Amino acid sequence: MAKAAILAGLALILAGCERLQAEPDADRMGRRFIDAIQRDDWTVLDPALSPAIANDPRHNARFQALRAKFPADPPWSIKLISSSRTRPLWPGAKATREQTTLNYIYGFSGRSLAVDLTVERTGEKTVYDRGLKLAGKDPFKTVKLYQADDVTVTPIGADAVKANAFWARGKGPAHLAFLLAVALSPLLMVVAAVSAARSRVLKHKWWWALGAFVGLGSVWMNWTTGQIGVVPVAVNLLGFGATKGLSPLAPWILRFSLPVGALAVLIRLKTLPKTPA
Repeated sequence: MAKAAILAGLALILAGCERLQAEPDADRMGRRFIDAIQRDDWTVLDPALSPAIANDPRHNARFQALRAKFPADPPWSIKLISSSRTRPLWPGAKATREQTTLNYIYGFSGRSLAVDLTVERTGEKTVYDRGLKLAGKDPFKTVKLYQADDVTVTPIGADAVKANAFWARGKGPAHLAFLLAVALSPLLMVVAAVSAARSRVLKHKWWWALGAFVGLGSVWMNWTTGQIGVVPVAVNLLGFGATKGLSPLAPWILRFSLPVGALAVLIRLKTLPKTPA
């Protein structure tokens, strides 16, 4: 029973570590769109703009400002560092179409740029692929169509990278208090789990020990800015830690869950008799 409990906990942890992969058609459209920005190719940009951007009279000046951040030479490297996708939960929801956010790092000689692009799916079409024909397969395939909904280009400077370092200056009492809470949450879980495992009077003690690592809700902090957020409806196993995105400009995000499982275990042990009946 103890092994089953441990395996169940590991399965939950591994399930939470799964990463979304970039949708191939969205990634292909994103790279082509960013390349068109650098080359100032409006034959590619115009058809790919969402109505909200295309109808903005300032969109031409905006894209000229984006293009000015790119060097004239082609990039030495293009790296997709993260991708996330959202879908409407029900017909008529606020997000009526599938959206994909793509985050790239473009490397040039002596310069790097962080490019964040959000594309929205508009439909699909059937195209002829000569490569499939030569391979002896059905040459017709269905591809998804996307339009650009938002794009930002940020130079990656040394000062910006240092500002997002964990030990960067500017951390106050709120940062230290939050860091203490992140450390105390797992410590309380471990103490409760060990107490349950060593108990002589607690029935099903291995399940209680596993339950000690259950946290309710999630509180997070952007370590760079000090912004704090709360996700009240969430049940986590080992719901604490610190993560940082692959981008050099990504801030550290610290989070912890309220250790309700550990508190329940300690309260249960407090109410039990000291010796077995």
